Amino acid sequence: MSPDIAFLLVLAATLAWMAIPFVPALLELLRPQDASPLNAVGQDSGQLTYFATSFAERMKSEGMLGTSVPPRLTDGSNVVVHNMVSPVAASRVPIADVVVLADDTPLPAGLHVLRECLARRTFHGGANSSYRAVLGQRDVQLAEGSSVLRWIHANGRLTAAPGTRLLGRATSDREILLDVDVQFDRLDAPMVRVGGGGTLETPILPVSAYMPFVPTKAVALAPGYWRVEGDLEIPPDTSVAGSIIVRGKVVVGEGARVEGSIKAHDTMHIKSRAVVIGALSARGRIVIEDGARLSGPVISESSIIVGASVIGVANKRTTVTAPRVQLRSGATVYGAVMSADGGETLK
Repeated sequence: MSPDIAFLLVLAATLAWMAIPFVPALLELLRPQDASPLNAVGQDSGQLTYFATSFAERMKSEGMLGTSVPPRLTDGSNVVVHNMVSPVAASRVPIADVVVLADDTPLPAGLHVLRECLARRTFHGGANSSYRAVLGQRDVQLAEGSSVLRWIHANGRLTAAPGTRLLGRATSDREILLDVDVQFDRLDAPMVRVGGGGTLETPILPVSAYMPFVPTKAVALAPGYWRVEGDLEIPPDTSVAGSIIVRGKVVVGEGARVEGSIKAHDTMHIKSRAVVIGALSARGRIVIEDGARLSGPVISESSIIVGASVIGVANKRTTVTAPRVQLRSGATVYGAVMSADGGETLK
């Protein structure tokens, strides 16, 4: 055997050995077998409160939660106390000190705070103000046109008025209530809700109340587990018992019920009153109409539009994640909403 042929054989064997770890991913790409998406809550979203927790511990160690507030931190940073007796004055000059709100006195409009704000009681922000970060020991209320540049956390309820920008992390131990025309990156709370209107709570009926439906021209990978090579439309008021992988588009008809997860290589449309007891994932856009109810995570590689529907359940938080997320008035998510390229709330 010539040296050239021996070298080529060794090179081919080496390349084949290096490609072994990528074989499962390649097979899944060509002939997908996995109907469920990854759990997108993940480590990062589970640590969305990291900065708020660290700041709270520091403020406690610095004595900022006691009866009297020290004039500065141990690192020399000045502290400004805002209360009814000595309120922070309205000014166009940015505040470069840590601000401690000692009572419920609202902040003036037009403030620009370059350091953290600690609210020992309810935080009432002024209109058209910007904050680096906010920690509220109780509720936090952001007025119209507010901006939070890094993170914000409320031990109680976090509310955001129209025109608010929540850049970075916005979290709450209770709930996040967003008005329309709010921009956000990452939200996490036991409940995230948009608008003051009601959400359509579609009742979850027993399986016997639906007409059974089995996808036609589908390949059965296992009991209750199918792969559809083209598009799939689940008829209205029918039920599917199992998970489905679809190589094309997916439409879940009005009032239909799916007991399983759905993965689409194209777009996905969940129509009004549809119920999915499982996860949704798609490479294209996912549209969820008013009145739909979903129990699991919703993941798209493109964008997600959520109408006045419910995602997740109160005792089992989930995740909505995509490069772009639009939450319309009435949308309710029990858990986290992650939008890498920016999310927004709409009417």
